[in-house]
Amino acid sequence: MAPHLVRWQNTYGPQGLSVVYVDDGRRDPIASASRWPLDENVPYHVFHDATGTANSTYAIKAYPTAYVLDRSGRVVWEGIPLYGPQEAERAIAAALR
Repeated sequence: MAPHLVRWQNTYGPQGLSVVYVDDGRRDPIASASRWPLDENVPYHVFHDATGTANSTYAIKAYPTAYVLDRSGRVVWEGIPLYGPQEAERAIAAALR
């Protein structure tokens, strides 16, 4: 998933996209979650969710699950982008219009 996230952030970031990766802290210790973004020089934000609040709030059942929000904060796309990254990218482009 990382190559898509990097490309989307680099391509659409200047238009207002903010990619935020939420790391499930119940699976990953803070040390590794803090280290890999620096080691990999990721151009997007990484949030370490130590308690898994995002998973329970958004009823995440599979990884990676992604959401595209429009400029007003409304969810306009939800899915597993590995199965169709072009669908997610179309939603990103539309949300930024």
